[in-house]
Amino acid sequence: MFELVMSIATYALSESNIGCDSCINGEFPQASRQFSKAAGAFKYLGDELLPSWMAKSQQHAKMDKDALAETRVGVCVAFTSLHMAMAQQMAVGTILVKPGVPNYALVGKLCLGTAEECESFVNTLRSKSAVHMSRMDPSFLTLITFEINVQRALSLYFLARSLWTSGEHGVAISALSEATVAMRTRTSPTGRGLPEIEPNGPLASLTSEVIEFRRHIATLLNSWEKDNSLVYFEKVPPSVPANNALKAIQLKKVAEFCLEMKDPLPFSVPGIGVDDTACTLSATGGNTESDAPPSYDQAMINDSRLQPARERSDSDLARELHAKLNSE
Repeated sequence: MFELVMSIATYALSESNIGCDSCINGEFPQASRQFSKAAGAFKYLGDELLPSWMAKSQQHAKMDKDALAETRVGVCVAFTSLHMAMAQQMAVGTILVKPGVPNYALVGKLCLGTAEECESFVNTLRSKSAVHMSRMDPSFLTLITFEINVQRALSLYFLARSLWTSGEHGVAISALSEATVAMRTRTSPTGRGLPEIEPNGPLASLTSEVIEFRRHIATLLNSWEKDNSLVYFEKVPPSVPANNALKAIQLKKVAEFCLEMKDPLPFSVPGIGVDDTACTLSATGGNTESDAPPSYDQAMINDSRLQPARERSDSDLARELHAKLNSE
């Protein structure tokens, strides 16, 4: 069972890596599908395979402490949420690269949904796999915290653009003001805002983009406030009213993972037929029913197919290898 679990986890991570490559290449729809496949594999592990395996185990506490993270239900459930957040980000990217003005309200709801999926990832890890969460690279958790706050800021930004377009100028200014606050560097580990970007930290490569986005929303806010004071004269509420707030949506669905039942591969030398296998069993003194399998030494001594190989000396093998390397 352990090998099966690790194989599926490896498949999930490989799909995730391929999705990252697709994202780098600007292939957002393809990346979204691959992240969704990764989420499906983790969901299968967390909801079906691992619970049935753990139900038969008598050492839950020890396994929770010592086992690999990939074999824990909480970790797999958490990574399902993380990869769905990544898939949804790719959906947002797909919308934004299309020509024309996007549906700002829809994009804002998608960004909010991404933030909530990331929060679900952190909360699930903290509640169900605290031991494994403590072993994760702190830089990775810093990046997740950054992601959550940026996505919430983006949801407020796109909400503001939607409200301004629809003529609700005062509420739009309020939403953009909240986005400005959300993009500030937080003053405490539990405060609102972005984690501090250190020169050699995990967020250093994002410094220029963060600065540019902050400059953009500050310029836009000043422009809107000026227009409102000269043209619209609408009251600006201190916060976005509940009836104007966005509701998160999850656009992507987890791609169902199905473990296909395959016939096992024969554990024999390629090209050897049934008759040859029977001869080998006879030569080693074993049978297919009751006798114990032969030892390695017995198999090496009694298998006639290996005789030519044993008769060749090391010098013969060295000459063959030398000739092969020099001929290439």
